[in-house]
Amino acid sequence: MWPSGIKLRTAFLILWLGGVLGAFWIGFIWLFHQIQVREEIPFYFLVFGFAYTFWLLFLMMLIYTYPLREIRRLAKEAEILVMENAPDLVPEGPVTLHSLEALAEHLQRLGTAFRKRALELEHLVEEATRRLELEKNALALILRSLAEAVLVISRDFRIVLINPAAIRLFGEDKAFLGGSALTIFDQKLLTDLLLNLEKSPQNCRPISWKELKGWACLMQDDSGRTLGIVMTFQSPSGPSCLRAPKEGPEEDLSSLTITEAPKAWRPVAFDFDLFAAGHLTEVNRKKNLRELSYTVFDTETTGLEPSRGDRIVAIGAVRIERGKILREAIFHTLVNPQRPIPRSATKIHGITDEMVRDRPSLAEVLPRFLAFCQGTVLVAHNAAFDLKFLELEAERQGLKLDFPVVDTLLISYGLFEEFPGHNLDDIAQRLGITVAGLHSALGDAFLTAEIFLRFIPYLERRGVHTLEDLFDFCRKMYSIRRLQRKF
Repeated sequence: MWPSGIKLRTAFLILWLGGVLGAFWIGFIWLFHQIQVREEIPFYFLVFGFAYTFWLLFLMMLIYTYPLREIRRLAKEAEILVMENAPDLVPEGPVTLHSLEALAEHLQRLGTAFRKRALELEHLVEEATRRLELEKNALALILRSLAEAVLVISRDFRIVLINPAAIRLFGEDKAFLGGSALTIFDQKLLTDLLLNLEKSPQNCRPISWKELKGWACLMQDDSGRTLGIVMTFQSPSGPSCLRAPKEGPEEDLSSLTITEAPKAWRPVAFDFDLFAAGHLTEVNRKKNLRELSYTVFDTETTGLEPSRGDRIVAIGAVRIERGKILREAIFHTLVNPQRPIPRSATKIHGITDEMVRDRPSLAEVLPRFLAFCQGTVLVAHNAAFDLKFLELEAERQGLKLDFPVVDTLLISYGLFEEFPGHNLDDIAQRLGITVAGLHSALGDAFLTAEIFLRFIPYLERRGVHTLEDLFDFCRKMYSIRRLQRKF
């Protein structure tokens, strides 16, 4: 590798002069030691001249036959690439450039062409994104305006689309994007409904739930593969806006129960990538990190010692599905700690006694939170701290926290051991992530989710590809940190 200040042509010149002068100096020393009498001088000079001439020809052939031939070939290949892919950048008329100059010229044109194509592609993507956004907004407006509750469920009973009427009908703690429809409907009923729809010629049939009537239709792709079920329930306050051909007996879903009263108006939430997601009821530890479902959460508390009476005052969580943060799939609530909040804690998270006076206790919130986390991997920063508060309450209620847990703090220790700071804002600054809502439960959950997704490429470079690999990585980091504290 040549020093950065030396050009290729200068390097060849140095090689040439080095070979010429070096050979001359070696030959001169040889002559000095060989000549014994004056009469032998012409003979030895003749031998030296032949050898020196042969060496010069060999050196010239070596330099011009191999490196320069390769340079001419690369220059020609670059010229072909320019002619085939960017003919508008080729100047008119004959070009008489040295092979090195030609190569540099062609590479510069290729760079210009690449930048030009990249800008064109960026404009096309922006235009396509704009059109898709308009279509998305139009779809959302239509679904939001419907009085019917609309619910799209994948084959694995994931909620892929949900409109405000469905959220009000089934309850926002059960009916949320990316959640499991099994928290609302019985699995056997949904399985039977799916089989009946696949057998139906028109792939639609009426359904009923208590006094409400509705329709269920099969959702298929262009190849006829079943993606899921579209379910609509007519609102009691008005006539149905969606009709389907009447065929066959009604599927009775009256055994399903509604536990939540209608809530405020909500935007339509949908993510059709969830059709390709795995089942929520189990976590495969050998599955790729990018394909798993995660619940990233954070808590705000009255203090740092749950064993001495400190309690949770807020829980915030967001879902990650297939490497994407579902900003509509969130869990966020203030919690009544049933004890005063110290001023020192309020200075950090801004939550006061007045704000939590009429809020539910952790005993009421925890079962809802565990339902939200069903079938996912929990992710938190310094997870041991948050889990201790949850475990104490779960123990009092006889509940189990048997979720796999990933700690982004331990991951940061392993990936960035050279850096001293490993709190959320330090890591965010290191990765160039914009920080918003720091020291609020939901804000920290979103930030932790973004950091975790940014960590995955770094982990893959370390050979960490599956959840099992990640657990091994975190265990090693934990052991190393414990040893470091002893010294």
